Amino acid sequence: MGGTKGFNIVCPEKITENKIIPDILITDLKIFNKTVNPGAPKSPLSQNITETKSLTLRYSLSVLTFSFSVMDYSAPEKNQYAYWMENFDNGWIFQGNKSEVTYTNLSPGKYVFHVKGSNNDGVWNEAGTSISITILPPWWFTWWFILIMIFTIISILSFIYFSRINRFKKQKVLLEKLVAMKTVELNELNASKDKFFSIIAHDLKNPFSNIIGLSAALKEEIRSGDPDMNEEFADLINTSAVRTLKLLENLLEWAKSQTGNLLYHPVSIKLNEIYNEEFELLSEMAIAKNIQLLSSIPANLEIKADRNMIRTVLRNLISNALKFTHKGGQIEINAVADEKQVEISVSDNGIGMTKSTIDKLFKIDANLSTNGTEDEKGTGLGLFLCKEFIDKHGGKIWVESEAGRGSIFKFILPLEISISE
Repeated sequence: MGGTKGFNIVCPEKITENKIIPDILITDLKIFNKTVNPGAPKSPLSQNITETKSLTLRYSLSVLTFSFSVMDYSAPEKNQYAYWMENFDNGWIFQGNKSEVTYTNLSPGKYVFHVKGSNNDGVWNEAGTSISITILPPWWFTWWFILIMIFTIISILSFIYFSRINRFKKQKVLLEKLVAMKTVELNELNASKDKFFSIIAHDLKNPFSNIIGLSAALKEEIRSGDPDMNEEFADLINTSAVRTLKLLENLLEWAKSQTGNLLYHPVSIKLNEIYNEEFELLSEMAIAKNIQLLSSIPANLEIKADRNMIRTVLRNLISNALKFTHKGGQIEINAVADEKQVEISVSDNGIGMTKSTIDKLFKIDANLSTNGTEDEKGTGLGLFLCKEFIDKHGGKIWVESEAGRGSIFKFILPLEISISE
């Protein structure tokens, strides 16, 4: 063949095949098409890519381009390449003489990038070269975050579960309390019903029977013309009638309170006037037993209360004191007031009470009915009615007593009080 300096003679028998196994290197790394230089700010490379054996990248730097080259320049355009991304590709991928490959959006995990090449005569470096790559997961995929999330979810579910359990327990407690309250109310209703029928069956029947019997005896005595016996029978009939009337008044007041028909109308009243009114009604009973009634209520003391209720309370407390005080005894009504409340007491020097008797007072189901010093009958309804009326005023009633040494019934009315000049 002709050449620039003459003839070129080619002897085919002298041409040899290139059997040298070429070296292959990874020559460049690009992230998002930008070459990564070792030592640059935020660079994942601490040394040249050709010397790097492992690479750790954030999940946001997962678009990678690798450049590689066969170190044989006899005919570089004839060099061939194959690559394989372990844990991503299914096997070797041959791409001719193209010496670059790009991977986009690699998932977090561990990979090994392998590359091999051949020289111009097709002699391959099967060992090739490789680089280990670790793509870090985002913080929300890290083990510690997942552990926190699992713990948080378990905590939330546990909180919801135990909250429901506690709510059910509270509902159970409330239901038990409600059942207990309803049971108490039912027992009170049953006791009220039993008390009501007891009063009707016995306490009302007996006085009327006495009145009928005494009136019949009086009728006979009138015919016989004995004036002394007539007066005695008339006194007995009067006493029975007064007792029956008092019982009926208490019974009616109690029935109104149980049905909610007893209205509370607080007004300004003088306490001394109410006492005087009740004293007139009870004076015959006091005179009959020669009991002295004393009052230490200031004449100018005014309280704000329901007039009828306070009259009923005083009437029951004074009549009870008369009932349980011996002939020739003494009963005193006293009232002490301050800016917030008034304390009223009814004291006697009668038979007194034991502690067990005191514990049964003011209870509808106590069935407490004790005869007086002159065998006076009672129902036990009066004191229960007193407690209901004092409770209606937002007050408090109690007794201080000792057997054989008399009793003091006290009640407080926390109402507006004024002392007139």
